[in-house]
Amino acid sequence: MTDLICLEAFCEASLDLEKAQLKYRQAAVDLARIREELEQALVHAYREQAFGPLDPLFSKEEAALALFEQAEAKLTVAEERWCALRVALAYERELMQVAHLAQKRLN
Repeated sequence: MTDLICLEAFCEASLDLEKAQLKYRQAAVDLARIREELEQALVHAYREQAFGPLDPLFSKEEAALALFEQAEAKLTVAEERWCALRVALAYERELMQVAHLAQKRLN
């Protein structure tokens, strides 16, 4: 007999997935905001032919992209864990139903 998946573990995985989704969405919003700011600064710099103050914005964009990619990777891991636990839980339910039906037939 194998150990059954604990419903608590599935709930924990669901919570982790929700947190990862939230962090991913926030990282995407932050990255988009910084890229918009950078784009506006580039247009202004091109017009004024002054490109010096753009370095800090490029650094901010790089940092935001790194955070976004990290959030994306964590989301992938959380989704994989949640899906695996969901499949295992469904399989266990099926086994329990089959066992319950078999007990009824024996009685």
